[in-house]
Amino acid sequence: MIKIICPLHGPVWRKDLLYIIGKYDKWSRYEPEDKGILIIYASMYGNTEAAAMKLGSKLSQKGFNNFATYDVSSNHVSYLISETFKYSHVVLASVTYNLGIFPPMLDYLEHVKALNLQKRTFAVVENGSWAPKSGDLIEEFLNNELREMTVLSGRVTVNSSVNESSDRELDELADALIESVNEA
Repeated sequence: MIKIICPLHGPVWRKDLLYIIGKYDKWSRYEPEDKGILIIYASMYGNTEAAAMKLGSKLSQKGFNNFATYDVSSNHVSYLISETFKYSHVVLASVTYNLGIFPPMLDYLEHVKALNLQKRTFAVVENGSWAPKSGDLIEEFLNNELREMTVLSGRVTVNSSVNESSDRELDELADALIESVNEA
C-alpha cells in the first residue's frame, strides 16, 4: 500500500493519494485532463491578442466556457505547458515575424516537443501584414515534430487586424472547436 508520494520535484503527497495517482496515470498516457480549449497567443502590437480575445468571446457567447487564454510573451512557459497538458484542444495564434514564427511562440512549441506532448487537437490563427506565414510554419511543426496530433482545418488568417472576413472565420473556428470538443 502506498502511503506517501515523494516526487523528484513538487510537493510530497500524504493525503488524497488516489487523486494524484489518477493524475500521474493520465499524464503518463498523455491524455488531457479536461475537454476544453486553451488559447495561446503571441502578439507584437496587440492585433493577434485582439483576435485571440475575440475568439474567446465568441466561445463564451456560444455557451462554451471551459477555456483559458494566455499570452506566450508574458507567461512563463512552465505554466503554459501545464495548461497544455490539461486541455484537449489548443489554439495557437501567432504573428508572423521575419517570415517565421514569433520567437516566444516558437520557444513554447519547442518545449511542447521536448516534453513529447501527444493526443491533442490544434487550431491555428496566423497574423501578418504583408506575408502571413506563421500558420504554415506552425502546422508544419505540429505535423513533423509532434506525434498523435490533429490539426483542425479552417485556419484563420488575420491581415494586421481583425476585419469582417477574419471575424467571420473566427466565428466558424469557434463552432468547429466546440463541435470537436463535444466529439472528443
